[in-house]
Amino acid sequence: MPTDRKLDQTISQWLEADAPRQLPDRVLRTTFDRTRRTKQQGRWRALLRRLDTMNRTFLALGGAGVIVIAAATVFSLGSRPSGSVGGSAPPTTAPPSQTPAATRSPAPTVAPGVPVGSFVLWSGKVPMTVTIPASGWFGTPADGILTKNDSADAPDGAGLIVFDSDVYVYGQPCKWLTTRPATASATADAFVASIGAQEVRGASPPVDITLDGHAGKSITVRAPIDAKFADCDQGTYGRWVTEAETTPGRYSQSPGQIDKLWVLDVDGQLVVIDTAYYDGTPKAVVDEMDAIVASMTFE
Repeated sequence: MPTDRKLDQTISQWLEADAPRQLPDRVLRTTFDRTRRTKQQGRWRALLRRLDTMNRTFLALGGAGVIVIAAATVFSLGSRPSGSVGGSAPPTTAPPSQTPAATRSPAPTVAPGVPVGSFVLWSGKVPMTVTIPASGWFGTPADGILTKNDSADAPDGAGLIVFDSDVYVYGQPCKWLTTRPATASATADAFVASIGAQEVRGASPPVDITLDGHAGKSITVRAPIDAKFADCDQGTYGRWVTEAETTPGRYSQSPGQIDKLWVLDVDGQLVVIDTAYYDGTPKAVVDEMDAIVASMTFE
């Protein structure tokens, strides 16, 4: 007969040896990260780590629950009379040492996302507030990041990320180690000119825009669908970098990624809002991102 101590050891050994290999990386590998300091690789990965921790907690507790149920079943089968075929009927009430399944606490679930309505998107140099038009958007207040259904991965993910600092736009995304310019883009016009020249196959023509009374431009770029990121410097298709960074602060996650950039001068500070998606992203989701950007107000 197994003891509670042995059962605890079994659960502990499984969690240490097998559970980590069974946990998904669904969001962790999103290349929609953030900068190393406060942008793509910092704030974005911080959000994803929080979501991943919730998922891991859920799976770990769920996995332990499965082991408890399996152990209880083995205990029940092992106690049946050896001379019966199929054993005796299970007891109608659970033994004192077991908790009836109906009374077990439900496993934790991931939060449903950001509530619809006003949302503080960013609180950096240029604080930004937006309106969330529909459910399913995930983000942490003031972090400058939103994702739809907690995924910005190909083939159908979507996410939004903001920058409010001067940036160095690489001359060639795949050869960013040797094409960082000497001068940063500090205005909307300079950024749009640099990002437009960056793509070998060209970018969309810039379009004049106005957000919350601030004039700027919108331009759309796409990572080539046949790009081989593994052949790029450090396996990264880099877009731009900030002064404090030595590696790309913004880069494409997958070949074919589309980035619609909203570029503004807000009280003398360059602001870039990057909405990223793919050919497989539902149009309704892209429209929601456009609506979020259109609702943006600056403090």
